[in-house]
Amino acid sequence: MAERHSDDSGQKAQLNRRDYMRLGGAAVGATALGVGATTSVSAQAETVVDLGEQGLSAGDEIDPYLEEYVGDGVEVRVPEGEYDWNGEGFTGASSDAAIVGQGEVILNNVAGEYYQTIKARGGTVEIRNFTIRGQATGNSSRFRLDADSDGHIIIDNVNFPDGGEEGAESKAFYAPRDHAGVIEIRNCYYANFDDNGIYASSPGYDDGAGGQVIVENCTSHNNNISGIRIGSPDSIVRNCLIINDKAPRTSPSGYQNSRGIRVRAPGENQLIEDTEIIHSYDGAGIPIQLHGTAAGGSGTIKNVRILNNTDNDAIQDQEGETAETWTGTNIDITGDGNLSAPSNFDVTTGSSAEEPTGEDPQGDTTVDTPDSSDSTGSTDPDSSDSSGSGDPAEGTDRLLVTTSPSDGASYEFTATGEITPRYDLDQYNANDDSVGESATENDDGTWTATGQLSGAGTSGDSFDVAGDITSVSIDGDSGAVSLYLNDEELSTDDLVDQSSDEQPTDDDQSTDDEQPTEDQQSDDTDETADDGDLTNVLLLDGTVSEDLAQYKVVVSGEIERSDSLSSTADGGSPWDEIEDRVDGSSATGVVAKGLDGYRFSGDLVSFQVKGHVDLTIEQASQ
Repeated sequence: MAERHSDDSGQKAQLNRRDYMRLGGAAVGATALGVGATTSVSAQAETVVDLGEQGLSAGDEIDPYLEEYVGDGVEVRVPEGEYDWNGEGFTGASSDAAIVGQGEVILNNVAGEYYQTIKARGGTVEIRNFTIRGQATGNSSRFRLDADSDGHIIIDNVNFPDGGEEGAESKAFYAPRDHAGVIEIRNCYYANFDDNGIYASSPGYDDGAGGQVIVENCTSHNNNISGIRIGSPDSIVRNCLIINDKAPRTSPSGYQNSRGIRVRAPGENQLIEDTEIIHSYDGAGIPIQLHGTAAGGSGTIKNVRILNNTDNDAIQDQEGETAETWTGTNIDITGDGNLSAPSNFDVTTGSSAEEPTGEDPQGDTTVDTPDSSDSTGSTDPDSSDSSGSGDPAEGTDRLLVTTSPSDGASYEFTATGEITPRYDLDQYNANDDSVGESATENDDGTWTATGQLSGAGTSGDSFDVAGDITSVSIDGDSGAVSLYLNDEELSTDDLVDQSSDEQPTDDDQSTDDEQPTEDQQSDDTDETADDGDLTNVLLLDGTVSEDLAQYKVVVSGEIERSDSLSSTADGGSPWDEIEDRVDGSSATGVVAKGLDGYRFSGDLVSFQVKGHVDLTIEQASQ
C-alpha cells in the first residue's frame, strides 16, 4: 500500500480521496495563505478577535464563537482548520466588520440548511476565505447579501463545491430588491446548485433599489437556471469561468436549464468582460441570455469566449428588443452547436475563433521582468498583449502595481502631475473607481492614487503618471507587492528616485548585490545538477469522479508532461484533449476521463485542485 505524502521516508506518496474531497473547490486564494496568516481587509474594524485565542480548535462547532464575537467594528479571524458548522453565525454585524479565514478554513455543513443574511448598513462588511462542504438541503439555503446605499459587502474566496440537493431551491448568493449599495463577489467557486449560482438581478427591476453587483474571478460549475444572474445598473461580470458539462440538479418543479450568464433586469451600463463560458454538455441552456425583461437597459459584452455544443443561441436576445441597446466586441464563439449572436455584435465564429482555455480565473501567473524569456502563460508587462490600448499616453509613465498570491495589500502614491487609472486595459487594469482604484488632485496641484489588491491569485493595477512620483506607501502584505515603472521592476525607494530621473549607477548598488563567490557558484551548480534529472513521477487520476477537475502542481525543480505516463479511459472526453500548460517548475491542466502523468525533479511544493482526483507521487531514492 502506498505511503501517505507526509510519511518521512519520502519514497512513494499518495494523497487519498478524502484529502481532495477537502481540497476540492478550495479557491487558489485559500490554499495560498499560510497557517496563521492574516488577510488585508477593507473594513475599518476597531477590534481584532482571533477565535483560536478564544478557545476554538479544529473539529469544534464554530457557530457559538461566531455568534459571540461577530459584531460591528470587529474583525474576527478564524484559524486554519476544519470545523463543524450548523448554518449560523455570519449575520451579527452590519458595519465596518470582517470575518476572515486564516488560510484554508473548511466548514462542514452539518445542519444541511442555512439562510445567512449579510447586511451592510454603512461602511464595509467582509467575509473571506471559507469553503462550505456538504450539500445544502431544503428551505432555500443561501447567503443573502443586502447593502444600504452607503454600504459595501465584499465576499472573497467563499466556496461551495458541493452545492445543494435536488429540489432544495438553494443557491450560493442572492441579492434582494432592496439592495442599494455595492456587493463584490470575487475569487469564489460554486457548483451544483438547483436554483442559480449567483442570483443578483432583483435590484435592477423597476421596484428595485438599483444596487451594484460585481462578480469577479469566479468559477460557476453546473448550476441550474443560471451560473450568474445580473440586471442592476453598473453591474459587472469580469474574468469569470462558467462551465456546464453535465446535467444540473433539478429545481423543485423538476426543471433543468443551466444557462451561463442571464441578464434579467433593465439596469443601465452593465458589463460582461474577459469571461469564458463552456457549454460542452449538449443539454445545457443558453450561454448568455439577454432576457426580454432587460429591454430598455444597456451594457457591453467584450473579450468573451464561448464554446457552445447546444442547439440554443450562443448569445440570445430573447424577444429581439434587448440587444439593440447593448454592444458586443471581440467575442469568439466555437463548438458543435448554435453559434448565433445578435447581428449588431462583433463576433468571430467557427475555426477563425479562439476557443476557451478553461483555465481557472484565479490561476497563478507570474510577472516576468522585461529581460525574462516569454513562455506560455507568462504575463510579462512588456508583452504587446498586456494592455487594451498599448503604450501609456504621450508624456506619461506607466506604473504597474502587482501582487502574487498573498494576504492582500493596499497602496497609495503621490505624483507631481496627473495620475490616470487605466480602467480600459485587457490585463492589469485598474478596477472601477467606485469600489477599486482612484486618483484625485490635491490642493497643492499634486495627485494621489489609492488602490488595493486582494492577493487571491496574481493581480495588478495600472496607472499613467504625468510628472514625478514623490512618495509610495504600501500597507498589508507589502513583501508580495511588486512595482514596475515602464516595465522596470523597482523598489519603493528606487521608484521615487527613478521617476525623478535620478538613475542609480553601478557604483550606487548595495553590497547586498555582490556577485556570488566561486565557492557559492560551485554550491549552486551542484544543487542544480542534483535537480537536473527528472527522476520523480507524478500521476493525477481523473477517473475517480465523473466530474472535471482543474489542477495546478508546483515543484522545487523542473516538471515535464509525460505522454508515456498519460492515458484516457473510455475514449476520454473533450476536456482531455486540452493541452496542459507546463512552465518550468509548474504544471496547470484539466483532467476528466483520464490520467495525466508528469516527470519532475526536486520536491512537491504545492498542489491545488478544483474537483476530485487521486494524486500519486513516486519519488526516486536520494
